[in-house]
Amino acid sequence: MMGSRFKAGPLSIAVPEGAFNKWVDEEVTRVQSRRQAGQPGTSSGASFNWPKLNALTINDLTSKGREWVDFLGLKSGLQNSYGVTRNTLDIRKRMDENAARYIVNYTRSTMVLVCCLLCERPESVVGIVVVLAIVEWFSQFTARTNLDKQSTLYQILSILVTLVVWGVVLLSKAMASVSRAMMLVGIVTLAHACLRLPEAEERRKLKEANRRLRQIKR
Repeated sequence: MMGSRFKAGPLSIAVPEGAFNKWVDEEVTRVQSRRQAGQPGTSSGASFNWPKLNALTINDLTSKGREWVDFLGLKSGLQNSYGVTRNTLDIRKRMDENAARYIVNYTRSTMVLVCCLLCERPESVVGIVVVLAIVEWFSQFTARTNLDKQSTLYQILSILVTLVVWGVVLLSKAMASVSRAMMLVGIVTLAHACLRLPEAEERRKLKEANRRLRQIKR
């Protein structure tokens, strides 16, 4: 590959052959040196593939989850359970481990928070229920009557149902409430996953804290 050289032709770019070959060699050398140094933007920085999340099974998703005192960091103490890092790879590792370790807790807390936020606007809850009922009725109606999806009647009914659904959504402000709830839940979950220390690091900090406490008592 390195031995091949750029050959000028009728359709080649208007660059001298020597200058072009020199530029190619410099670029290849630069890319190889960056890969060997493991700088960001190379394949070494993009090789993280969320190993613990990918290893989750159905049993993990249907388990009881971790204790809430452990999830919140109260078991080991907040000072030993949370920490800030600016390293992108460390953040990804934390998110991978915490998402796999607390997947059930995240799911349950998300459901609770979304319900609480939606209950602040009862009309939004009513709107969501009405929309689900309309969609369910339309699905059952088309299945019971065997309407052809290409027929004119189906297209007209589909347009009417869509307009009614959007009308209910706008009047009840259901979309705004759901979007707001999901955004707040996403921010809280992401912050927890990024700041919560991995289990090994948490144990290490707890041991160091206990050792310092013993030294003070002496």
